[in-house]
Amino acid sequence: MHILIDRDAVCAADDMNHHREEFTVSDDITIAGLLEFLEFKYIPIIAGNNVVWALHHHDIEVGTYFTQNRSFINGNVPLSSIISNSERGNEFYLRYYSSPERYRKHFI
Repeated sequence: MHILIDRDAVCAADDMNHHREEFTVSDDITIAGLLEFLEFKYIPIIAGNNVVWALHHHDIEVGTYFTQNRSFINGNVPLSSIISNSERGNEFYLRYYSSPERYRKHFI
């Protein structure tokens, strides 16, 4: 399965680069599997490793990855079910939060 991913910049220097990339992943990959895959190929390493990456399918947050304790929200959800239950295709966006506290604040 082919997916398109874009992400937030994590610092001013990172803002100079284009972040949109296409990846080929297995048809049965879960959100946790995708985020683990992207951690080694796409997600930048952040000092302290206590950040949050929220996976969005267009405007809807479909999964979340807490890097310090390697935990997920909706990690077991198959990516293919998100794509097949939507008319919006295979485009995803990773939103960056510099800490779990900042992630929680976006709900308030």
